[in-house]
Amino acid sequence: MGSKFIGSIEKKIALETYIKFFRASEIVKSKISAITNSHGFSEGQYYVLDTLYHLGSLPQKILAEKIMRTEGNITMIINNLLKRKVIKRTKSKEDGRVHIISLTEKGKTEFEKIFPVVANEIETIFASLTQEEKILLQNLCKKAGLSINR
Repeated sequence: MGSKFIGSIEKKIALETYIKFFRASEIVKSKISAITNSHGFSEGQYYVLDTLYHLGSLPQKILAEKIMRTEGNITMIINNLLKRKVIKRTKSKEDGRVHIISLTEKGKTEFEKIFPVVANEIETIFASLTQEEKILLQNLCKKAGLSINR
């Protein structure tokens, strides 16, 4: 925080931590978005493909929670992916009000083209950290995230 901030040392450190965390996450996010955009997918669309590829078919509401999107935003993302035939939407056999979202073969193929490029970029981004620092960062992020939901 600049010299205009007046407050406790705890608050100043918390704010400085937030600023550094925010800036770092925005830099990483922009690098990954550049890759996904160059392959014709928005960031949200990529996260849908990634989640479905690694976790399998999911109800639309759960998918929205996994990628931290609102119900309105996930609907728009899904509709755009449906047009491209990279996902499919079916009604749940147990509850007709629930939509199950799945990758199509085309979606799997498209994701398998993008994922190695994204994984390589992520490896490059974090190359300056030791393995121990990466694990520490994972644990700190998890701890901070979980404390918000308590």
